[in-house]
Amino acid sequence: MGTDFFAYSRRKIEKDKEEGHFEAAHNREMALRCFVNFLGKEELSLNELTPELMVKFEEWLNTKGRKQSTTRLYLYQISSVYNIAVKEGIVPKLKLLKGVRVALPAKKGRELLSVDELRRMRYADLSDSIPQTFARDMFFFCIYGRGISFTDLANIKKTDIKGFTLTYISQIPGLPRITVQWDAAMQEIADRYPSDSEFLFPFIKSTDMQMADCEVKRVRQNVMRAFKRIATRCNLSVVPSMGMVKDIYQRAIDGVSVSKII
Repeated sequence: MGTDFFAYSRRKIEKDKEEGHFEAAHNREMALRCFVNFLGKEELSLNELTPELMVKFEEWLNTKGRKQSTTRLYLYQISSVYNIAVKEGIVPKLKLLKGVRVALPAKKGRELLSVDELRRMRYADLSDSIPQTFARDMFFFCIYGRGISFTDLANIKKTDIKGFTLTYISQIPGLPRITVQWDAAMQEIADRYPSDSEFLFPFIKSTDMQMADCEVKRVRQNVMRAFKRIATRCNLSVVPSMGMVKDIYQRAIDGVSVSKII
């Protein structure tokens, strides 16, 4: 029958937890649970995963009223486990998501803040609100850092900064070590939020990895709430989100300090 997909997936989930990737582990667990409900069984060989099965899974998710973002997440999680098995030589390379409709987000339809709106947000007087000032600073820090994810932002350590470069290991499993330019605007933001721990920003206080993950999620929720208020105050056409920072960076000129553009 070959390697069982569910047993293999659970081993990867445990590995994610051991390495502190609790959000990734949670997403895989949710996708796995939903996949079991779809199949009606908890046994499936990795070799039985096919593009046709993924299309049926997508159709099933649609009949259950799942949001496109949730459907996309679950399909991606199943595919990512398969791709890990490909790298380990367990199964042949296969475009597992070939044929599904929402496997990848449609970048053309993504709403982004204009450069004028970004400047308006950056220079707005938010001094009467600490949460809004903090949210804005984290937003622009991530843009200046070439689209740093919020989870990676929370886990950046002071020792990751060497001279004019920031080098860190992403919390997203499978991504390589990432190096970005450390510029004056990033330093200015970092100086405003001194941390007593090994981390650059004071998000994480607990030494327990699972508790630390909860702390990061709590800060992110507060930031998202602050973004809604900022959008109203600054008359923005769309509510800022951490999901758009990489696209905003990519819209800028590669190799140029983004803080000089915005």
